[in-house]
Amino acid sequence: MDWYLPAAGSLFAVGLVLLLAEFFVPTGGMILVAAVACFAAAVGVLWLFGSTLEAVIATLGLSLGLPVAASVMFAGWRRMSLKSALDADAVDSTVGDLPEIAELEGLRGLTGKTLSPMRPAGMVMLDGRRVDAVSQGPMIDAGEWVKCVEVRGATVVVRRLDRQPELTDLAGGELELDV
Repeated sequence: MDWYLPAAGSLFAVGLVLLLAEFFVPTGGMILVAAVACFAAAVGVLWLFGSTLEAVIATLGLSLGLPVAASVMFAGWRRMSLKSALDADAVDSTVGDLPEIAELEGLRGLTGKTLSPMRPAGMVMLDGRRVDAVSQGPMIDAGEWVKCVEVRGATVVVRRLDRQPELTDLAGGELELDV
């Protein structure tokens, strides 16, 4: 038996170990480059010192094996990744369960004043509460009357009112007086 067959086999084995290590140890592809270098060196040894049949078989095996291994590794990485568990539907369903978001939903339809310029985001006073909000439409100056038209998740959307609201608008339809 010639020396080049065990050398090429060892280089292939080291390449496989490095390929598996890249799957479990995220290095950004550095171990993957070393694995591909080992595979290339093994094929190179067979092309230089082996027979043509051995070299062709090794080249075809590598040409077919690497894409299959890459697709298996990519599918496994996606399955193990936390990102796949945090899709948009999962995030949207948990947002409604937060108590802070439920409190913001109570602001819908209320009227208040801007405390800072809305370009398009700023601070408004709604129901005696300072709230970060986003304007719907053009920018709004500080001190303008606004109405909460929508609550999207944790985002309060307000629109500028053309006229000053009536007292019944501010009290949500009921006027309460402190006596």
